[in-house]
Amino acid sequence: MMINYEMLFERTMQSLLGKKASHIAGQVHSEKTRKQWYKQALKKVVKNIQDIDTNTKHKELLTHYSEGALMSLSSRPYNESVLTLYLIRLISALLGYMGTRPYRIATLAYFQEPSQYYTEIIASGGDTLQDYYDEKDTLTIKTDIIKQLKDAGITDFKISQVLNISEYQVKKLKKAL
Repeated sequence: MMINYEMLFERTMQSLLGKKASHIAGQVHSEKTRKQWYKQALKKVVKNIQDIDTNTKHKELLTHYSEGALMSLSSRPYNESVLTLYLIRLISALLGYMGTRPYRIATLAYFQEPSQYYTEIIASGGDTLQDYYDEKDTLTIKTDIIKQLKDAGITDFKISQVLNISEYQVKKLKKAL
């Protein structure tokens, strides 16, 4: 089922701005208000692009297109076609395309940090104690690895370097064997 234009606007703004953009569906018909929401969303995009781990040329492209989209909102009246074109160029740059020929200079890679993983679990109705269960499971795995490395004759100090934990933690986990 196709979401209507008003709800598409609201959900799109919520995807970047959260609850702040709740109940704004009716505002989509006002060019002035729509422009204000676009500005808020694009400011967040411009800020987040600085956190993307990529090469200098690629980051410059991403910055150029995202700031271009934001600047396109400064003209009076602003031209939504120009905004749309900047956003399509931003999407193509995010996908790794560069220039006027479709050369791909970058490949997308997504990963989650532990806090994002737990937020996703909780948001989807999962157990709020998932971090506890995972920690317990991680300790079991570390203990098994320590046992295998110890059986191979590797010292506690070397094991601590491999697992990136202190030698004291290795000794503590060894006692649990």
